[in-house]
Amino acid sequence: MTNLIELDGAARWFGTGHTQVTALHPTSMTVAAGELLAVMGPSGSGKTTLLSLVGGLDKASAGRVTVAGQDVGTLKPKDLAILRRRTVGYVFQDLNLLAGLTARENVAIPLELDGRPISEARAGADAALASVGLAALADRFPDDLSGGEQQRVAIARALVGGRQILLADEPTGALDSMTGESVMRLLRAHCDGGGTAILVTHDAAHAAWADRVVFLRDGRVVDEANPAPHPELAGVA
Repeated sequence: MTNLIELDGAARWFGTGHTQVTALHPTSMTVAAGELLAVMGPSGSGKTTLLSLVGGLDKASAGRVTVAGQDVGTLKPKDLAILRRRTVGYVFQDLNLLAGLTARENVAIPLELDGRPISEARAGADAALASVGLAALADRFPDDLSGGEQQRVAIARALVGGRQILLADEPTGALDSMTGESVMRLLRAHCDGGGTAILVTHDAAHAAWADRVVFLRDGRVVDEANPAPHPELAGVA
């Protein structure tokens, strides 16, 4: 199976000398196409740092991060932006939806930034919103949507244009259990369709949807597990 994400001794530290702080010690791992990887650990363990390195939002201090066959650390800013617009979608912990834009307009932004005609970008946004069950709410502004609906808009924006890799930082943290489960179904469906996702979560019930769980502590991978299939997935080939 093709590895869409590879970390080869990737590390991230800040400062120098006695003031140096290591957020992520040298880490090596792969994530294959079709795989949902959950990353767990206490606050400050390096989870968000790991996600930021994979998403190209930050650069490794040492080692290499390869995403969809490209060495992220060697990409020029323009090429890095293209990778994020076309291949890697990011669901931020605070969603980062623009309050003055409708759901359709929020989701269309990556396509518009990629130079697509507005009509094509809006059509792509409508398709992405339909895939997360929000076709009827495309004209609503974020403040007119529930927390779960806003979360699904953020996921639609991360997936729009057929991006293969989805990175989600605590996407269910502020949601009730039922809405959180619906978000996990979306992530699982994305991976079952051949995409890849890395989920940062504190919730063991949501990590149970993953194929593999990696545990971080103090910037180091301390354990790895293959959870028993989630009840909804039991018996599914």
